[in-house]
Amino acid sequence: MSKRKGYIKKVFPGGNTPQGFYSFYDQIITPDTTRIMVIKGGPGVGKSTFMRKIAEEMVERGFDVELHHCSSDNNSLDGIVFPAIGVALIDGTAPHIVDPRNPGAVDEIIHLGDFWDEAKLRAHKSEILAANREVGRLFARAYRFLRSAKALYDDWEALNMEGMDFGKANMRAETIISEIFGTRPVSSKVGRDRHLFASAITPDGMMNYLDTIVGPCRKKYIIEGDPGTGKSTILQKVARAAIERGYDVELYHCPLNPEKIEHIVIPRLGVALTKSIEPHTYTPAPQDTIVNMNECLSPEVMEKYKAEMEEDKAVFEELFNSAIKLIGKAKAVHDAMESYYVPSMDFEGIEALREKTLKRILRYAEEVAARSA
Repeated sequence: MSKRKGYIKKVFPGGNTPQGFYSFYDQIITPDTTRIMVIKGGPGVGKSTFMRKIAEEMVERGFDVELHHCSSDNNSLDGIVFPAIGVALIDGTAPHIVDPRNPGAVDEIIHLGDFWDEAKLRAHKSEILAANREVGRLFARAYRFLRSAKALYDDWEALNMEGMDFGKANMRAETIISEIFGTRPVSSKVGRDRHLFASAITPDGMMNYLDTIVGPCRKKYIIEGDPGTGKSTILQKVARAAIERGYDVELYHCPLNPEKIEHIVIPRLGVALTKSIEPHTYTPAPQDTIVNMNECLSPEVMEKYKAEMEEDKAVFEELFNSAIKLIGKAKAVHDAMESYYVPSMDFEGIEALREKTLKRILRYAEEVAARSA
């Protein structure tokens, strides 16, 4: 009988937002874990491939893995985590600078720059500097478009909020909390909250990996409703109730407004709550519980502001799509910059280092297993 393969969960540790690049890299793994390997090096040196191959090897050996995808290139990885053994590999280069907090004891740097030909790269110094400036310019412009799009979204929310029955919304939140936790009292030991993104604004548009995050949960609440109908408020109330009762909670933020929560997962209970609204919709299964927050809206107010809301939505989509195009242009320039690095790399040397790193991770796994025995 073949051994069970590990489960692959996909998330984003950072995102392109109206506030610029927003990072939850300090949430990838706890700082007192077994081992954190921070990978340094330029574009095209093989950081993502290095991590992906190790992840694939470990999954084949039955270890669950979190793949932390890059919001500026969703096919690339910014990190991998093996939760059962407390080991993480993290891309530590800009825009998500990561450095060791406990050097040697927990953290270390793996510098793939040790495998490049400096002379070849220096020959393209002016082109690399120009490409970096252009990438920065394009992202800055994309973020300005996202700020403008959010302003339209905020206006849309404000129009709906005028017609909200918040008393009814509060009752719905209380019903969900009662269904999930029953009479379980507040605990003397609070749970831990972990913050990430489940979706991201990428060169390919709005991408999400919800199926890998909430998919395994046995109980799901799908919170539907237009902007401003209190969906995030319900999620925050449930998350707070869970933490107060001693449950660890995963909170996934909105890339258009990273202060807001889009989805929460309570792993120990196998419960997830997810917002379903464009551009991050979730298709419910028959057994899922649907909570339609539009039922708390006044039909008269919705009709009163219908034309204004449609205008907000149209302009929002235009600005949002323009931002995506700019992020795509930035990726194209970044890809061109990689062409200066790839011919300068000793990939055989990197492959040997990858094999050595994999063996070390497997030794950590053996040590953790021995302590648990």
